[in-house]
This record gives sequence, C-alpha cells and structure tokens, in this order.
Amino acid sequence: MDSLFQNTEDEHPLTVSELSAFIKQTLETQLRDIYVIGEISGYKRAQPSGHSYFTIKDDKSQISCNLWSFRHTHLRFPLKDGKKVLIRGRITVYEPRGTYAIEVNTITEIGIGELQAAFEKLKEKLKSEGLFDEENKKSIPEFPENVAIITSETGAVIEDFIKVSRKRYPHFSLYLFPSLVQGKGSIESVCRAIRAANGYKVKFDVIVIARGGGSIEDLWTFNEEAVARAVYESEIPVVSAVGHEVDYTICDFVSDLRAPTPSAAAEMILPDRRELIEILNGNESGLESVVTDRIEYLKDQLHRIQNNYSFNRPKDILNDMKIKLDDISDDFRRMLTDKITYYTNDIKEKQRTLVNLSENRITYIKNDLNYKEKFLKSVSPDNTLKRGFSYVKKNGKIVSKKSILKKDDKICVKFYDGDVNAVVD
Repeated sequence: MDSLFQNTEDEHPLTVSELSAFIKQTLETQLRDIYVIGEISGYKRAQPSGHSYFTIKDDKSQISCNLWSFRHTHLRFPLKDGKKVLIRGRITVYEPRGTYAIEVNTITEIGIGELQAAFEKLKEKLKSEGLFDEENKKSIPEFPENVAIITSETGAVIEDFIKVSRKRYPHFSLYLFPSLVQGKGSIESVCRAIRAANGYKVKFDVIVIARGGGSIEDLWTFNEEAVARAVYESEIPVVSAVGHEVDYTICDFVSDLRAPTPSAAAEMILPDRRELIEILNGNESGLESVVTDRIEYLKDQLHRIQNNYSFNRPKDILNDMKIKLDDISDDFRRMLTDKITYYTNDIKEKQRTLVNLSENRITYIKNDLNYKEKFLKSVSPDNTLKRGFSYVKKNGKIVSKKSILKKDDKICVKFYDGDVNAVVD
C-alpha cells in the first residue's frame, strides 16, 4: 500500500475511506507496543460501562487515551488529572472520525517507571535464552512426600502454608529453608536457599518459593537475574508463590509452576485427602457393581447351560460351579473391604504423625526463643551495672584505657542508679 502516497494527477485519487484505512493499518501495525510518559488531563470514567477516557500530555502535545473497564482491576493507584504516569499500550485509529488514541494496557506511576522498564528488559532477555520455554519445565509429582519451602521464618506465609497443608494432605514432610525475601542481602539469601535445598540430604519432590504481597519495590528481589537463573538451574521442580494474584515476577515465568498466592501453592501441589477418600469410595462402589454384574451374567449363563438338554446329566458339576462362584464373590468383597480399611487407617496414621511433628517443631522454636531472650537480658548493660560494675565517660564518650585521661580532666562515672561527676587527680 506504499504506492498510495505516490499518486500523480494521472492516477485515480484516493477516497477518504481508503486513506483512513491506510492510516489505520500503518499506525496500528507499526505502533503495537509503545511506552509513553506524560501527565493525565481531562480524566473521566463513563457509566455504566466503567471505561476511562483521558488525555496524556506534556508541555507541547497531547494524545487521547482509552482504558477499558476490565483493566481497572490491575490499577494500584487512583487516576486523576495532573498525575504523571508511564503508559504501555498500542495506537488505535477510529476510522469514521479519522482520530487516533492510545489503547492503554498498563499504567504506572512515574516513580516506578524505571523498574518496569528494567523488568521488561530482563524478561525479554531471559525469554530469548529459552528460560521460559514450556519444554524446559519440570512436572510436579502428584503425591509429594518431601517439600521444601523457601520464605521468611516469621510471618503469615509459613503459617498459612502449614494450615492449608494440614487440611488437604498431612501425609508429607515439610522443610523450611529460612530466607530474606526483600531488602539488602535478600538476593543472595534466596539463591543460597535454592542451592541448599538441591544439595540437602533429603531428596525433595518440589521446592516452593513463597512471599506475601507488596509493592513492585518489595517484590523486586524476585525480578533479579541471579534469582531467575538459580530457579532455572534447580534440579528439583520449583513453584513460585510470590505476591498476590495480580503480581507477576520474573521468578514466576522461570519457575516450573506459578501459584497466585502461597496458600494457593499448597492447594496446587498437594492432593485433597477428602477427594482421595471419595475416589476410593467411588472405586469401591464401581468395582462392586462391576463384579456383581459379572457374577449375575455368569449365573445367567450357567442357568441357560443348566436348562440345556445336553447338560442335564452333569447337573451336579454345574451346582458345584455355582457354589464356587459364590465363594469367589464373597472372597472378593472381603478383600476389597480389607484393602479400603487398610488405606483409610494408613491415611489417619500419617495425619497424626504430621501433626505431632509440626507441634514438636513449634515447641522447639518457642523454647529456643525464650532461651535467647533470657540470655540477651542476662548480658544487657543494665544487669552488668547492677552487679557492681560502672564505666567512665569523658566528653560524652566511654573511656576504655586510663592512658586517655589526663590530670584535671572532667569525667562522669556511670553507676546503675545514677551518674557521678569527678576530676582526675
């Protein structure tokens, strides 16, 4: 269609519709994914559709923008006139009016625009290297026996995970690998925990990396390249459960499975024991029905043979076969009942074992914290002063050597119950 702009007086002129169609195709094809920084102006939200319309401007120009209602659920701040934002979207052309606008996909306050750009840059880099490819992802075992969780050892995340696990499937062992999940040192801490889980003496079926929700800055540890590569290099399947459902990190894309929340991770990797019991009960009924139908069929066949003139003589043999068939039926029912009883008792026993392990672990942690609290109190400065010790300060600084003092220096001697001023003699 480039030839449309090469018209001469001898060629057929363009119609308005043809020109509008060309402009629409050109702009929407070339500007499918753009970032624009500017200030919101003329913001309004239509009712009842819920769509938002505004312009984004700088000191020289402005462009119309459309934000559809379903994208409002991902907004982290209220839209209003005068707010500077970073917009990601595509150019659309409304042919009947010959106007163009930005169809907004995401909108971010300008303060985190640089982080978003860094996120997109690393995402594209790792994607091009194949770190996100489905064929490289490891499958999660259907019935995990040993699970490692990497998260902070304090907070609601580990408690919620244990709570959900107990309800669903308490027949597994959970190992906590404590890690910083934000701030200085968190990147190295998470990577170190992943490597430790891979090299641990227990062979884990899955590793769960968990953290509660937060701002993009709070979750940034999981957008770092070092963490992404540590997840990718793990020989054990990794489940990423970072943030809330609307939060996406680089760790989510590299991991073998992404869970919207830490609690959801427990639901996704662990089977539901109630469903398993229902399946067993259903199988029991199904098997009993199949066996009963088969027995009835065989009985009918025997009855027909029995009534056949050719087999009237060996009637005793047929009677023996019927008795034997009834015995087999009874044996099968008993075997099926015993098997179901065995698995039910086994599930209950493993549940009790997991509860005891969890309670013992909690008791151990509480006792350890109490001991450390008592130790810290025993070595505190106040307790030391109570035992008859004191210390000397000169010009507000503690004196540790007598060589620092000179004659006539004014000093302050600190006792437990107060200070005494003195002069060096």
